[in-house]
Amino acid sequence: MPWYFFDFRQGQDHCAGEQSIEFANVEQAYLEAFKAAEDMWSELLRQRRDPRRCVFEVRDERRELLFVLPFQEVIESCRDRNDAPAQRNAQARRRS
Repeated sequence: MPWYFFDFRQGQDHCAGEQSIEFANVEQAYLEAFKAAEDMWSELLRQRRDPRRCVFEVRDERRELLFVLPFQEVIESCRDRNDAPAQRNAQARRRS
């Protein structure tokens, strides 16, 4: 099974993952990075750091970049996309 490194970045601050984690595939690595971003969100807020400015850079065992996971995806996944048209309709009714 392949090994993956999770580097954390917020703006210019960069913290390279020192230990690799083994996953069956890159999809599993993505899911784990997403869960870690969820878990870190509240702690970053407590530290008065903006989680929306954070990313994980996920790298393979040769340290080649595979993908970047912006923590912003965590909050975007919470939105109910079905509510957007209803909200626009309610706003339009209030204006009339």
